[in-house]
Amino acid sequence: MNILPVVVLYNIDFRKTNAFLTLLSQQNDCRILLYENSPEPMNKSYASETVYYYHDAQNGGVSAAYNYGAELADRLGDVEALLLLDEDTRFEADYLSKLQSAMTQNPDVNLFVPQVLYAGEEPFSPIHRGLRLKRGALLGEGRYSLKQYLPVNSGACIRLSAFRQIGGYHPFIRLDFADFDFFSRLAVVSDTFYRVDSVARQSFSNEETQADRLFRRYQFYLEGASVASKNKLISSMVTVEVLRHVLALTCRTRSLRFITELIKRFK
Repeated sequence: MNILPVVVLYNIDFRKTNAFLTLLSQQNDCRILLYENSPEPMNKSYASETVYYYHDAQNGGVSAAYNYGAELADRLGDVEALLLLDEDTRFEADYLSKLQSAMTQNPDVNLFVPQVLYAGEEPFSPIHRGLRLKRGALLGEGRYSLKQYLPVNSGACIRLSAFRQIGGYHPFIRLDFADFDFFSRLAVVSDTFYRVDSVARQSFSNEETQADRLFRRYQFYLEGASVASKNKLISSMVTVEVLRHVLALTCRTRSLRFITELIKRFK
């Protein structure tokens, strides 16, 4: 089973990422795509016969990275699936072997994901699609429906044939809500996903306390929300997530500028 890991980088050395330290450092002969959105090409020196490198100075985000990964996989000719990775997630060392085993045993399933936790043992992904106070779902190994749950991008492995079938990631959703949009469209043609017997842990780079930096990041967040809200499959989910997020930011900073920006964007 030939899987191409796609690592999205922004202003970080690849070998300092959690994806490398906990997973990819032990895969000596594994082909990897490094897709760098940094203003300058920090990781170009890692390019080799097995490490493919692409620098996107325009910062096309995760959607551009994963779509490029699919294009590269087509050129390589023998890749069957993409493993979507970011810089913040820590994996168990044997995740790739367990992933390959699950894919071999479930040839009719197109999407495979780990259980993702954060803040100790709190479930982060997959998430419930319905309205719940806590959105994270704690699932055992096995098959589940994408009409009940949606996973996040990091750690998800998608068969290339299914990726092509739904046209890849939305190019105008650069980061936030890219996964909601992609997996909701996948659910229309391939409802089942498999929760692999592996746990990943998510650390966040968004524990910023400076209001100005939070606001710039929030504007980027609303950009994705604006496009994703046009997807009728997830429009209500997007609305709930945006309201939850803006209230949290308002409480954290005691500033109304986040609510004001939301009204301006969606009026």
